[in-house]
Amino acid sequence: MNDGDFIELSFEMRAGQEKKLISTSKEDLAKQDNIFDDKKKYKNAVIVIGTEGLFKEINDSFKEAEIGKEYEVVVPAKDAYGMRDNKNIKVVPMREFQRNKINPEIGKEVNINNKVGKIITVTPGRVLIDYNHELAGKDLYYKYQIVKVIDDLAGKINAIIDMDYSDSENFVVKIQNDSIGIQIPEEAKFDVNWIDAKYKIVNDIRKYIPGKDIVIKETYKKEEKSEEKTENAPVEKSEEKTEESKEKPKDNVKESQ
Repeated sequence: MNDGDFIELSFEMRAGQEKKLISTSKEDLAKQDNIFDDKKKYKNAVIVIGTEGLFKEINDSFKEAEIGKEYEVVVPAKDAYGMRDNKNIKVVPMREFQRNKINPEIGKEVNINNKVGKIITVTPGRVLIDYNHELAGKDLYYKYQIVKVIDDLAGKINAIIDMDYSDSENFVVKIQNDSIGIQIPEEAKFDVNWIDAKYKIVNDIRKYIPGKDIVIKETYKKEEKSEEKTENAPVEKSEEKTEESKEKPKDNVKESQ
């Protein structure tokens, strides 16, 4: 296999000496190891060999792998998320939390001055934050099995949507000559994550499937106004008197002499 190939695989990733499960495509395994997330859809992952973000050891293994065989790759801590560094543990004044309207609690992940870290101690006037990655200092153990190589164009486009946004199941992809049309589902239209994902999808299609126009269709239908019911509407009283009422004098009014 080569850089740029699209592969579908099942996987599990563990970390540290205890080999704690961090991520997996298998729902039963996630439940067994108590990391199941009911908001996540567990299914085979799709990866493009050679893409950014892949650890070198894993990417090299993909190139030598065979479909259907199970492989395990070890990524040393120094080549994964780096070693822990005490310089990445910082004291932050309590006023920074007050300014950002954050209630500091031990173990809470926070973003202070565009840096994400985890609170490790809280004392009067200051908070200690660990900015090391949570997997820093830990070896990674990656086990995988390639199910298939994706060769067809529509499959690659759906794979890109999966990688950059979420489940591509409800997206409609149409390929016509030199044009790729993508109809987005209703749930994506008002999802703030879609805004960033759209540009990633376009860039990745240009990168891996060059030479085609990309048309992303988002249709926002007009709101249907409910028709006003008139059958029970109150009838306005007419200010005009009938001819009969005009001619008939009131009983308590005397004729003038």
